[in-house]
Amino acid sequence: MSKSAQLIDYLMSHREVTNELAAKIDPDHYTFKPTPTSMEAQKLVNHILESTYTFARLANKQEPEKLFDEDDTADLTERAQEYTEATVKLLSKLTDEEFEQTLDVSHIFGKEMTAGQLLNMAIDHEINHKGNLFVYVREMGHTDLPMYVKA
Repeated sequence: MSKSAQLIDYLMSHREVTNELAAKIDPDHYTFKPTPTSMEAQKLVNHILESTYTFARLANKQEPEKLFDEDDTADLTERAQEYTEATVKLLSKLTDEEFEQTLDVSHIFGKEMTAGQLLNMAIDHEINHKGNLFVYVREMGHTDLPMYVKA
């Protein structure tokens, strides 16, 4: 199995849960935040989706871009689906050799790293915020929640 396929499988084992949690957030809870210093729920989901997509673009030697404008009214389920598809498409383009190529991301992370290291960092970042998202949806009253990862 290629490195790209392995990474996509691993990402999707977490992303499916992220998307399931995002789908539980009703539009009237988009501005919910569990503490005054927390991100709003919609902004947290957007941050998760956009960050992983941005990392995938960087790994493909592309400049960052957003798929949705800040004022776009797409619901979180639609947004999650589109970002997931676009991220997987980018990841599937990478060859095993490209995973080993060094990228200059020092302007963002303070150092150079391989595309593989960057993408592993992207998934770690998503996992961290997915944990935050569990807290949000619990605070919204949801009790029927998925496991933290899909097999």
